[in-house]
Amino acid sequence: MRIPILMYHEVGLRGSSAERYTVATEAFREQLRYLRDHGYRTLVLGQPQDPEASTGRGAKTVAITFDDNNLCHLSVSTPILAEFGFRATFFIVSGFVGRPGDMLSAEQLRDMQRAGMSIESHSHTHRFLSDLAEPEIRAELRDSRRILEDQLHKEVRFLSCPGGRYNPKVLESAREAGYHGVCTSAPGLSETGTWTPARKLDRFLISATTGLETFAKIVAGDTRYVGGQVLRYRGKAALKGMLGNRWYDALWRRYRKDL
Repeated sequence: MRIPILMYHEVGLRGSSAERYTVATEAFREQLRYLRDHGYRTLVLGQPQDPEASTGRGAKTVAITFDDNNLCHLSVSTPILAEFGFRATFFIVSGFVGRPGDMLSAEQLRDMQRAGMSIESHSHTHRFLSDLAEPEIRAELRDSRRILEDQLHKEVRFLSCPGGRYNPKVLESAREAGYHGVCTSAPGLSETGTWTPARKLDRFLISATTGLETFAKIVAGDTRYVGGQVLRYRGKAALKGMLGNRWYDALWRRYRKDL
């Protein structure tokens, strides 16, 4: 069964460089309250789905994911998820673990695991993988998986591409490295089990401007809404293809538009 995968970045922070991607604490709580009150269950990537859900007799299902290493994942997001009895998958940049400031340490990641959260890979250095040569892509994926597995004492099976940037070389390298799924920033519904070779998993961005009405359409997999988002993303992808990652991002930073 195909379900929506939600993509968050930060919760509760203000004045950060990623403020567009920062969901206010109360808005996040409201979204989780909506899921609970409307009979949704959450699963972490790789967790088998409830067979009852696919027949309409069981709970409705979504997967919640977070990108990046921010300390708010432990101090804000994990406690609120636990409050509602939900779980999430957190994608971590292995090269940033334990950095000074607001970056999570290995022990803090283990604390999140003990709270029921899943930790997976967001590459080793957070470079756009599609800009790299194949040997660099393989090193990014191999090193990230090895380091996180050593720190967490668990298998790392899923990858989130930094900036959502991927291409056939990235997907093939992920398959060679043993990943079961590769998360992008492309909107769409996805199957969330484990496979060999790896599958591409689409996600819906939940940002500072995502209202509850839009959130409800996303988690319900509203056909009209999903179709519109897919078409819009294809237009953005075409623009990225013409400009390249560097120029596209420079244009976005200058005009702060949702390109």
